Amino acid sequence: MVWQTPRGTRDYLPKEMKQRNYLFSKMRKIFELYGYGEVVTPAFEDFELLSKKSGEEVEKEIYTFKDKSNRKLGLRFDPTVPIARIVSSNPSLTKPIKYYYITRMWRYDRPQAGRYREFWQAGLELIGTKTTDSDAEILAVASDLIKSMTNKEFYFKINSRKITEQIAKKAGIPKDKKQKAFIAIDKLQKISEEKVKQEMRDNQIPQQAIDNFFELIQKQDIDLTELQEIRQKAQELGVKNIEIDLSVIRGLDYYTGFVFETFIKDNEGIGSICSGGRYDKLVSIYSGKKEDTPAVGFGLGIDRIMDIIGYDKNYYPSQVFIANIKPELKTKAIQLTQQLRKNNISCEYDLMNRNFRKQLDYVNSKNIPYLIIIGPKEIQNKEATLKNMKTGEEQKIKLDNLINEIKKMNL
Repeated sequence: MVWQTPRGTRDYLPKEMKQRNYLFSKMRKIFELYGYGEVVTPAFEDFELLSKKSGEEVEKEIYTFKDKSNRKLGLRFDPTVPIARIVSSNPSLTKPIKYYYITRMWRYDRPQAGRYREFWQAGLELIGTKTTDSDAEILAVASDLIKSMTNKEFYFKINSRKITEQIAKKAGIPKDKKQKAFIAIDKLQKISEEKVKQEMRDNQIPQQAIDNFFELIQKQDIDLTELQEIRQKAQELGVKNIEIDLSVIRGLDYYTGFVFETFIKDNEGIGSICSGGRYDKLVSIYSGKKEDTPAVGFGLGIDRIMDIIGYDKNYYPSQVFIANIKPELKTKAIQLTQQLRKNNISCEYDLMNRNFRKQLDYVNSKNIPYLIIIGPKEIQNKEATLKNMKTGEEQKIKLDNLINEIKKMNL
């Protein structure tokens, strides 16, 4: 039997994790440049916590299970909820609270392009401030993160749930059908307008209300002052390509104001790579307090971006391989390997007692860039042959100077 990964999950081999970890380190620097600190929350939470805002229907979207004490738990599918738990339990935290995360999450969804059941996400939560400066700042952080990962052109689409609520009311969408309508409209970037309208009709939303809604979002005949202010402030922070699009809604019903989505040009079919917005009422649901706690944040889909930019297929951890021409020289190869490692040079030697030709085959198959050859002549002359495997160039280097010469190559 050939075992496969569970549907919607993937293995990440060294070449993939090397590139991901490199990007993660760059992302951490950007988050911290803006004053955000990293948090890690448990992989699972009480199901009651996860369903408190979204209701029991959230069980369809997450992995739930019972532990040995018969407690119902769920795998984390949205870091905003655990962070809201942290903040609601610690009212003395200095505002604004600036947290970021880079973590794995799980969501029971139909696997498709850019969507997995286990996925990586980075994001931030900015809690305790309701200014448009805050909304603009998260766009700036998102922009810098994406620029650190790819040079492809991308753009933001922004809207406000307050505006959407006004349009829905003006269009005549029944109050008890409003959330169903928003969930359907949120799919506009993924499916056709006609399919969205059909889903709204399937949810018993009157045709006239549907037509009115689409007419109103196209006209944009409504006060856009707040969105224009956010866009202007974000532009002052260096963010480009911001569009006001009243069809952007975000499906989660905890959003209360400014919302946004981000698309890479010519890759819109994969969906938004970074989305978020303002959720001023979520923390109070967990704290039990009547007053709102202003908050804004976003999640960036790492897997979606990696699917677009791809991986360096030539990666291998070792930069140097030390090959011994004769078996009796293996001890010298081991000694030299250890010297290089102590000097932070990643290297390896033959572990399978292969002949010299087989060692070369291994180096080529793994794309190791440099080869050090230890043979009888080299030992006699107290030197080694250093070969650039890409160019084929060889040079003789005295063993006493070998580490310094390798360091000059900035491996």
